[in-house]
Amino acid sequence: MINRALNQDFQRTLVDYFIKAKIILGLTSLSLLLFFHYFRFFGVEARPIIFTLIIELLVWVSYFFFRARRPEWILHYNAVSLWIDVIAITIALHYFGGLYSMIWAVEYLLLIACSSAFFSKKGRFSFAIFVFLVYSLLCHLEHHGVIVRHNIFHIPPSSGQDIFLWASTSFVILATAVFSNKLGEVLSRLERFANLGRLSTELAHEIRTPLQVIQGLLHRVECAEDVRAEIRAQTARIAGFVKEILAPGREERPRMARLRIQDIVDHSISLILKAMPARPDIRVEKSFCEEELWVEGDTDQLIKAFSNLVRNGIDSMNGKGKLSVAISRYGFEWLQVDIRDTGVGMHRIEFDRIFEPFYTTKTGRRGIGLGLAIAKKFVEANNGRIEVDSLLGEGSQFTVRLPLSSPP
Repeated sequence: MINRALNQDFQRTLVDYFIKAKIILGLTSLSLLLFFHYFRFFGVEARPIIFTLIIELLVWVSYFFFRARRPEWILHYNAVSLWIDVIAITIALHYFGGLYSMIWAVEYLLLIACSSAFFSKKGRFSFAIFVFLVYSLLCHLEHHGVIVRHNIFHIPPSSGQDIFLWASTSFVILATAVFSNKLGEVLSRLERFANLGRLSTELAHEIRTPLQVIQGLLHRVECAEDVRAEIRAQTARIAGFVKEILAPGREERPRMARLRIQDIVDHSISLILKAMPARPDIRVEKSFCEEELWVEGDTDQLIKAFSNLVRNGIDSMNGKGKLSVAISRYGFEWLQVDIRDTGVGMHRIEFDRIFEPFYTTKTGRRGIGLGLAIAKKFVEANNGRIEVDSLLGEGSQFTVRLPLSSPP
């Protein structure tokens, strides 16, 4: 029932805010109901609702007692209170107009949405079904006259109207349940990313200290020049890896300058080809327009962005393949860089996830899922856009668009 995918401390914090918000909302509602009861406003039978709301407030306030003495019960206590809230809302809905009062039915939707943060996938489904069944039972009892209908709006009863209101509200309840399930998955995914981010940052800092020691000792130890060069190259590689891990979470202010995009892209390709092992089976083709295209951007950030896109394209090709890099004008105000590979491609459902940190499709190959996240971050930091188009087994194309600038 409880959502174990989210960090327990994070959920407890959410519960604290959730209970406090419910208490504030409950006190406000109680004040309005007392006003309705005293002035007979709308003819609402407010006493049963007031009694129910007082019980609810006692349940919510008792949360702090359990929180102080039984902190391990907090999540389960909150789960039970959500189920009790459904019954309380149904009682209020009945006395506040029943089928013909949509204002209280909205509370169902809020509860279902909130359940996405606290319940597992199975729990969210069970909770939504429970809401639907309780609401349907109320509609059935009112429609057949088993319980007195409090028609405070004096709407002429109609079987067709009853069925329409039940069906439309039930549809909204189920639609909200589907949406809340997606929201719960997103929260779980964000929590995993946060944990990975914290772990990678701690790991990067732990690696950086001994790396600096090694680099310092290299100047004191006598060894062959080729060995010294190899140690420098490998430590530089580790330092670059650490910097790459920290890049997604670090805010870097762009140092803007007028740049010729052909030079930036050509330099990015050269860097990757020099850094990667020789791949004679992969052909790199460049198709740059003759017109010089200039952009206002940060040199380092754009080189990192295009380098990661080029490396991603090369990594996606297992055997023979071709990487095509084209530069062209896009309309009057933009330039476009297309990086196309003949690699494995991807499903369309992965398009929204490939730019997420630590998400990778490179199963069994080097890659931690940061390259495309870094590329997207730096392209957008330079006022650009990045898009992807791909077919499984036919390769992928990444398109970067940047605003044109006048030559210096």
